[in-house]
Amino acid sequence: MSSTPLDLSHLPPTFLLPTRLAQPKANEISSQLRSCKCPLTSNPADASLFVGDINMPKRCEFELRGRGLSVCSKMAPDAKKVRVVKLKWFTESHKNSKLLPIDEYIVFAGYVQPSKRPSPMSSEQSEEQEGALEKDVAERQLKKEVLRRARLDRVRDREEKEHDTRDDIRKLQDMKLLYAAGRRRRGIDGLVAMSEPGSENGTRKSTPEYEERQGEVVSRVRPRLLKEMPDWVQQHNKYSCCRPTPLISPNAEFISLLDTIKLSRTLTSDGVGIRAYSTKIATLQAYPYPLVSPSEVSLLPGCDGKSSALFQEYMTSPDHSLAVVRELEKSPSFSALKLFSSIWGVGPAGAREFFYDRGWKTLEDVVDHGWGQLTRAQQIGVKYFDEFQSPISRNEAREIAAVVGKAAGKLRAGMDYTIVGGYRRGKMEIHDVDIILSHTTHTMTTGGVVKELVLELEASGHITHTLHLGRELNNTTTINTHSYGFDSLEKALVVFLAPTSGLHRRVDIILVPPVSVGSALLGWTGGTTFERDLRLWCDKEHGWKFTSEGVFERITGRRVAGIDGTWRVGEKMVEAERRVMEGVGLRWLEPCERCTG
Repeated sequence: MSSTPLDLSHLPPTFLLPTRLAQPKANEISSQLRSCKCPLTSNPADASLFVGDINMPKRCEFELRGRGLSVCSKMAPDAKKVRVVKLKWFTESHKNSKLLPIDEYIVFAGYVQPSKRPSPMSSEQSEEQEGALEKDVAERQLKKEVLRRARLDRVRDREEKEHDTRDDIRKLQDMKLLYAAGRRRRGIDGLVAMSEPGSENGTRKSTPEYEERQGEVVSRVRPRLLKEMPDWVQQHNKYSCCRPTPLISPNAEFISLLDTIKLSRTLTSDGVGIRAYSTKIATLQAYPYPLVSPSEVSLLPGCDGKSSALFQEYMTSPDHSLAVVRELEKSPSFSALKLFSSIWGVGPAGAREFFYDRGWKTLEDVVDHGWGQLTRAQQIGVKYFDEFQSPISRNEAREIAAVVGKAAGKLRAGMDYTIVGGYRRGKMEIHDVDIILSHTTHTMTTGGVVKELVLELEASGHITHTLHLGRELNNTTTINTHSYGFDSLEKALVVFLAPTSGLHRRVDIILVPPVSVGSALLGWTGGTTFERDLRLWCDKEHGWKFTSEGVFERITGRRVAGIDGTWRVGEKMVEAERRVMEGVGLRWLEPCERCTG
């Protein structure tokens, strides 16, 4: 580095942005700037030039706003022009003892409103400025109030949940499932207790199932041989649609750890990782016995050596955990991406943009710094974030579906409905309500029924926002052929104001012609991996394409002959679903046996 400093005294008042700079590095650069006679200021409101390790204009705006500056791209009365220059401009100039052209390193150029400190102005100007500031503060408070109101509503939801649960417990016929669910809760409570300060010895005591010897776990229960395992394991059948998968698993604690790893793959859009962990989780969820050894895991379809190693670590860990999961749970980036991806309308790609490109870390950041950059659907997702995240009880789901069904029946006499998704699989709590509407007469499902229904429910105050309204069915849609990448069923994705709880809920209304009822029920009920494997089964085993409209020949696009999913007068919808499932060569599985995750 040259001993002759540059002369930067010609620069306007300059502020060094500390973004991405450790404190020692920031101090070093600050000293170098002063040695070059740069007019540094500690107050960003006084600066016209900002130097920072920033490469994106949006990030520049975020940093300036974070320091109390009102940034705009167009010139306004009394606005001051500011520029943000890359730190590289100074470091390279300083290194070479030669001032580089600054214009080539400008990242952002815009205008800011004058600082709030007193300055000579007329009383009229003073009143206008104060009014603008008051308006800005009021808007910020309004946005924060939206989030606060939704959080308060969660308290009311918790108080009502106890009444809903009692009714649904009676509907679970298998009391073993209830025992297993309670055992899992006690296990989680115990795990939390062991991790708290003051727990005895700070280590897991020996259990009746396992003991530790020289770093290896020797099971006190003999591992099952392959011939003692279920048929689908012996046949090494990876298709989750070919085996029953219950809602409750004896290996739920280990599966929940794998779910966290799978989520990390989802947040990074790692397609291979998502598929691999989805297969492992679905297999473990279906396995009816408590796992007792890594060798037993290695025999399960879709579970490789890595799965066995993870189970080995899980068993030998004092707190029954995995190092990778502990690291993820401590990671600020994982927490932020998980938060943003759960906003309706954002998803993993949008979450990465929010966090990495725009520098947002909380919902408050989104509201304060990016509200105008969100799509309408994303704004609704943020506005009702806490309400959408609040679980929906089975009673509340039935209540919402009854309102929708009643309104549909008024528009088309004889219209019937079924709640699908997680509700139909037996979940005690869900996060959205999926409702299939249909009629045994095809013409009663055409002519814009869903649009009429949405207008009716909007007029009654039940639907507050329509997020998506699909195309109308006509008299030939989906009867004979299929030519779309997904299904072409008429849908409405809406925000619904629940009558009793008063919370805003996500509801999907799907209108299905009678010819497609069997396949629609099958396509909208199973867990994600079940639905994935159902489509793979039809494709790989038969050369067919399965969608919620029906089963079609891939070459001709016509319906497969002999697979009859039509809902007829005098029968229940489920009978059409059973014919489709058996028609594609699968044995019938109850909805509660399709819980693959």
